[in-house]
Amino acid sequence: SRFYRSPEVILGHPYDVAIDMWSLGCITAELYTGYPLFPGENEVEQLACIMEVLGLPPAGFIQTASRRQTFFDSKGFPKNITNNRGKKRYPDSKDLTMVLKTYDTSFLDFLRRCLVWEPSLRMTPDQALKHAWIHQSRNLKPQPRPQTLRKSNSFFPSETRKDKVQGCHHSSRKADEITKETTEKTKDSPTKHVQHSGDQQDCLQHGADTVQLPQLVDAPKKSEAAVGAEVSMTSPGQSKNFSLKNTNVLPPIV
Repeated sequence: SRFYRSPEVILGHPYDVAIDMWSLGCITAELYTGYPLFPGENEVEQLACIMEVLGLPPAGFIQTASRRQTFFDSKGFPKNITNNRGKKRYPDSKDLTMVLKTYDTSFLDFLRRCLVWEPSLRMTPDQALKHAWIHQSRNLKPQPRPQTLRKSNSFFPSETRKDKVQGCHHSSRKADEITKETTEKTKDSPTKHVQHSGDQQDCLQHGADTVQLPQLVDAPKKSEAAVGAEVSMTSPGQSKNFSLKNTNVLPPIV
């Protein structure tokens, strides 16, 4: 993979495990930003991307490279190239802080020790494990989530509140319609309305009284004389309601 290729591999130097530390620095920077640190289209631009951030390599590093003529002229200056998008890259024109957009000194120091031209001066894996940035990341404790205060009316879920509000509006509209309809009917036929209200009240009373009850033992029947006396004590208008109310008076359950 070209984006994570170390400069000694590109220039034709002998290489060892130090190439993995270079790749580690490139991958760590990409995990932080989401973009490759050195996105070269080919090996020439790849080296140009590295020089754009790290500057020119040491002169001795260039002279001992077997592929130096591909990337540098006879005086050791990099060859000017233009990529497919018409962009030119100039050495030492960017800073690692500007590219990563961070001022975390420990993180930047870790990356700078990985991205060193000379493989012998590059940070080793054992040194990386002892770096302050690694131990700082391990010592971080999860922060408690802040508890946000809510209003008193948010004890119910939003859907429940919405249903309650819609139910209130619906009930108020229905009550207004019933009131309007009742008023119109009252104007047309007062007697019919009163009779209808009475029938409706009787139906409601009858529906409330007809409650299913467990099976009871037949109570002893009253004599006809006692029944006639109770009927005679009530007025004709109250006889119906009296008989319905008496249905609630039940004999004791055996």
